Amino acid sequence: MRESGISSRVNILKKFNMKIIIVTSVLLLLLTLFNYPVFDSKNISFSIIFLCFLVIIFSAAKLYFPEDKSYEHIEKETDKLHEHDGIFQYTDNGFYIKQEKSTKLIKWEEIVSVYSFRIPSMFNEYQSGLEIITDTESYEFDNDVTPGIIKLADQLSNHLPSWEIESPTIRINNFGLKKTKLYERITS
Repeated sequence: MRESGISSRVNILKKFNMKIIIVTSVLLLLLTLFNYPVFDSKNISFSIIFLCFLVIIFSAAKLYFPEDKSYEHIEKETDKLHEHDGIFQYTDNGFYIKQEKSTKLIKWEEIVSVYSFRIPSMFNEYQSGLEIITDTESYEFDNDVTPGIIKLADQLSNHLPSWEIESPTIRINNFGLKKTKLYERITS
């Protein structure tokens, strides 16, 4: 609780400093324009005006669009996504899909193929996810609405023997569906 109070004070101080920089730049700009040319040189005056505009623009951008997410913050979010089980529960021989009223086990050896897909959408630019085909059923998981899909992809790549990251993407139909084969069971 105390750290958030300190960080909010630091943010207020940063904003105040940005406002001081903007006000100082505006005053310097007005003085330069009023006493044009400064030091009897148009080049010096032009340089001062240009630098003042740069400082004002970048300070205003930093003031109104602060960069809240640091590298460490993004790294922590990514780590959480790779650790989040979501609707899946993993075992040594497969994984469970927890749905509203049922739980379904998919064994690693039952998986025939895994594809990543990408479909153009009216609401978003596209919809993407994973398609898992087993001996008996097919499952599709959307990246945007399936909690735990990132960990599922990690687990699939760890447990399936020939995971192909560099496979070519194939356009399936005229509607723009694209699929990339990530895994296919080798039958002998």
